Amino acid sequence: MPVPVPVGGILRIASDWHLTPRSPPWHGRLAAEFLRRGRADGASVILNGDVFDDLFEGPGRCARAHPEVAAEIEALRTLGRLRRTRGNHDPEAGEERIVLEWPGLGLVLVAHGHAADPVNRSWLGRLGDGISRRFGRLGVVRGAAALAEAVARAAAGGRILQVFRERCLELVAREGCELGVFGHVHAPHLAPGDRYANAGSLSGDGLHYLELGPAGPRLCIFTPEALAAGGRGRE
Repeated sequence: MPVPVPVGGILRIASDWHLTPRSPPWHGRLAAEFLRRGRADGASVILNGDVFDDLFEGPGRCARAHPEVAAEIEALRTLGRLRRTRGNHDPEAGEERIVLEWPGLGLVLVAHGHAADPVNRSWLGRLGDGISRRFGRLGVVRGAAALAEAVARAAAGGRILQVFRERCLELVAREGCELGVFGHVHAPHLAPGDRYANAGSLSGDGLHYLELGPAGPRLCIFTPEALAAGGRGRE
């Protein structure tokens, strides 16, 4: 059942912050300010998976390491303007998927998308996931997991992104939606006529997000420079 359009007609979708106790301090500050500005300007927010890296750290530890982010999440949730989907690194965070109806666009699907990742769905990915859940707080396990994923993705090249996009589009079609907004692969994407979009991640250049407004969808980035200058995200 589609959910109603957010109050104020602005929805921001962000994913893959992967906040941990070891994250650069500015990552937490940028994430908290992104949420605070959404609360101040009446926007609604969907956090589309892997916000806190509970897979490696265990539930609650990352949120306790970033109390300002956790507080802003709760403040927006209390206002009824924040929802979360679950990713493979925060599997208890929220809903599997969200479908909303956007004026002039139609039905929009929001899901993290890890189930469409051929690496994540492989036997090696399932094995690594199980090990990470049990022993992820050990640095050697985190390092081995990151190395294994990097090797697998390098071996497959751009084919993984292509397969991921194709499987996400299959899900969009099955749900009868006009647009699907995903995360997981840390690669922001939005193109005219393309029913697949990706909100990107929090990375070295800033916090990527997708905004739905009266003019339709657009990709934006909230940078450390904008944070220091008190500015907004840019397209």
